[in-house]
Amino acid sequence: MIILLETPPKYRQAFLTHIEKDKPYVYLQLYPESESIIDRINELIGNIIHEDKHNSSYKIGDHIVAKFTEDENYYRARIESYSPSTELYTVYFLDYGNIDENIPIDHLYSYSDDLNEIEHQARGYLLNEINPEIWKEIVRSLVEKNLNDIVEFYFIDENNSIIHLKFDNENEICHDTKEDFNVIKSPIIEQNKTFQANITATDNDCFYIHILPDGNLHTCEIEEILQTCDKQHKNTWKINDLCIVSNEENKYYRGEILAIDDNKYDVKCIDYGNILQNITDDHLYVLPDEEIFKQSSLAHQCRLYNVDDVNQVKAIEEIIKNIQPTERVTITVENDRNDQCLFVTLVRENNEIVNEQYSFDGSDTTENENKVENCFIYQITSMQTR
Repeated sequence: MIILLETPPKYRQAFLTHIEKDKPYVYLQLYPESESIIDRINELIGNIIHEDKHNSSYKIGDHIVAKFTEDENYYRARIESYSPSTELYTVYFLDYGNIDENIPIDHLYSYSDDLNEIEHQARGYLLNEINPEIWKEIVRSLVEKNLNDIVEFYFIDENNSIIHLKFDNENEICHDTKEDFNVIKSPIIEQNKTFQANITATDNDCFYIHILPDGNLHTCEIEEILQTCDKQHKNTWKINDLCIVSNEENKYYRGEILAIDDNKYDVKCIDYGNILQNITDDHLYVLPDEEIFKQSSLAHQCRLYNVDDVNQVKAIEEIIKNIQPTERVTITVENDRNDQCLFVTLVRENNEIVNEQYSFDGSDTTENENKVENCFIYQITSMQTR
């Protein structure tokens, strides 16, 4: 792979607050911007603790102040789930990116209007060109040495969602990780590649596709095995657990636990992208430890290329969610997101180009210029014969 730089990369500084276990995803507090904001947040939290502001109960999605089990300090958080059997809450810390699953109600405090007005300081970023296997085997331990310290990084994409993070020994492993990335990654999904697809699901601001014909074939193969395999229930489920989930029609899918509320679960069908809500324990099973079930999601997450966030939502609501699964659409990958998300041009069977109806119109010149300035790295992939 050859990387051509129009200008030298502009490094920035940030506090590394959290890293994901199974994927190359990190959380940063931008430095020095966040420093004074965190001080203000801590001051407001101190006032709440001093005044002993508790609520008698909390529900999923509530913003609260919570004591982190490991250091016993208090931070802003959001309720993710509640277990009636243990009477413990799972919370996500808004300014740090990590989760604590064992918090009793007396370690939770009410939120204040002043806290609600301050933007969340934990920003999540995908690391450029590092696949999950290399992340778990090599890179994660190297990045972990910099936790709770200042790191240097620069943005890769115009949406400021992918970064190059500077860490120890990165030059030594750089070549190997890129080579492995190109081997593991689907050969279909390369920059500026076009293929046929079906739309499998939508959510608020993105949609999911099966690449034809392999996506549908592999999904059917997995579902046939899930239908007949030995299924076992599990006593306790946690957020992000992988599982087998069944619907009311007794069809079985690979799932991921997204939320838990009073022994009811919201589960994402990872091979389609849709979410099943209020699933009970009797519809959840342990995912077997077999190679076929370890492959990546067969539903590829997409967003429209050159379409801003507001118009992404409009396009989903007005057009994309109404495209039938039987319609074969044409997808051109304009910008690849390490298999996490593809920015694409979407063309329907009637040759309607959805992007054209919702693309930037140039009215916000400053915003568009800033996006162009941030896009200072261009990559040209040279495929070697193997």
